[in-house]
Amino acid sequence: MNYYIFQVSETNEMTAYEWFKNLVVDKNVWGFSPRANNRKAIQAGDRVIFYLTGVDNQVFVGNAELKTGAYEDTSAESKNIFHGEGTLRIDLENVVAFPTPKSRHDFKSLGWKPAMGSSSRISERDYKLILGIEPDIFPQSEKPDEEMEFALEKYLEDFIWDNWDRIDFGEKLKKFVDDDGNQGKQYYTEDAGYIDLLAKDEKGNFVVFELKKGRKNDEVIGQVLRYVGWVRRNLAKNGEGVRGVIIVGDKNKKLEYALQEISDKVSVKLYKISFKLNNYEY
Repeated sequence: MNYYIFQVSETNEMTAYEWFKNLVVDKNVWGFSPRANNRKAIQAGDRVIFYLTGVDNQVFVGNAELKTGAYEDTSAESKNIFHGEGTLRIDLENVVAFPTPKSRHDFKSLGWKPAMGSSSRISERDYKLILGIEPDIFPQSEKPDEEMEFALEKYLEDFIWDNWDRIDFGEKLKKFVDDDGNQGKQYYTEDAGYIDLLAKDEKGNFVVFELKKGRKNDEVIGQVLRYVGWVRRNLAKNGEGVRGVIIVGDKNKKLEYALQEISDKVSVKLYKISFKLNNYEY
């Protein structure tokens, strides 16, 4: 069983919530475009949570069980439901609409963050956290040491991804996208967690980026090595190389001592942010 977030956007025809109500609640169906993320991976029995996108939304509104995977249905019913041809149909069961939408900003330890695409895989813990089954607390090993540093680097991750082509990485890198269309930002791994950023270099080798986010040195090193190992086993099918990059805000001797022993596998990059307020001249 796998767990997913299906993102619901508004259109000229309906608001995001109206789409959720009309398709999920009233008809127990959902639709994917033929190129949607995870269209090949989802299957009957998987669990999904519906998330409304947009500045005025950003809320979880319900959950369901997948009765089927995504399949082509050319029946008149499906054409009517999806307003034309070309949409892959997904049948749902055990649909639940939350009495009150749940804002993603209210969750402190949620690992999932919105990304491009209509769907994304999430961990079982995130699924249970959103449903209120798991407590909303950081696991002790992941609790940030410095709240300000943690908050800053959460936004830094988004900034790097959104401004990828304008950032000097010291080499030419491209964002990774897998065969199912899942992009390499908060890339979900089956049993290793979420990779902050995943890219490939000019030679086709994988580069795993991990932001320190206030964690202890030993923890972030262990985490990036875990991701490197996972990518090597699960994605580097043609013998591609895999290396890790830790992004930090300040130099740290303890981190340097550890990394000098694994310099062939993990390196460090230092980010700098300049922020200044000037007087307004009347």
